[in-house]
Amino acid sequence: KIMFKIGTDIIRISRIEKSIARNSFIASVFTEKELEYAKKAETLAGIFAAKEAYFKALGTGINSRLNRIEILHGSSGKPYLNGVENADVSISHDGDFAVATVILWE
Repeated sequence: KIMFKIGTDIIRISRIEKSIARNSFIASVFTEKELEYAKKAETLAGIFAAKEAYFKALGTGINSRLNRIEILHGSSGKPYLNGVENADVSISHDGDFAVATVILWE
């Protein structure tokens, strides 16, 4: 029997725009590869939301620094959790919001 866990998070892009002005925020949340990929604040907001959604799917609360998990993107642009095989990630943006959903299975 397969068990599914789901997590969803939504964030205002403008909140991330303000936060990325602080180097300490960037260093504690994003990896070098994520920063190389992201050209806009909305992309960073989506990555942030995906990390929060991952912890919600785990049901553990945020129990480590967000930069310890990594959201990468395949050649088609589809996001994925680096190093987590039984997971699917979806990120979307609209207006001033970014939303992400993570589904885990075991």
